[in-house]
Amino acid sequence: MNRDISKNNPKGFSLFEILVVMGILLILSVLVFPITLQKAQKTKLESYANQLKTDIYYQQQRSAYKEIPGGVYIRNNGYTIFDGESFSVASETQSKNLPANMYITSINLTLGNEILFPAGKFKPSVYGSLVLTDGTFSVLLYINREGLIDYETL
Repeated sequence: MNRDISKNNPKGFSLFEILVVMGILLILSVLVFPITLQKAQKTKLESYANQLKTDIYYQQQRSAYKEIPGGVYIRNNGYTIFDGESFSVASETQSKNLPANMYITSINLTLGNEILFPAGKFKPSVYGSLVLTDGTFSVLLYINREGLIDYETL
């Protein structure tokens, strides 16, 4: 049983073919990698904006249902949730900081840096907008006079 192995019909790939495929994959990864990094960075920023929105909403609901005044004090590097008529006379606070590369800019609230909710009310006594940014991407977070809270990517 002798088999005739043909030398003109090799099985497998040549080194050149493997290098060409690896080159194509390298070019594709170089093109896709920066896009993926940007998307991850934007998603992280939106995640922090959503957390801030949720915390403002939580304080709004808490003030309305527990009938205690409260609010959120906004800083450049984070924010503080508080109970009381204002941040300066707050009885209980919970401070949250943003990562080092994120900060809050363009704080356009009707009264300083505080979003205030009177006891037993959904409507804030202070409303407006602020911008959360990481230097590359920005998110506008706003609360209107009816108490609706949302954000959008700029």
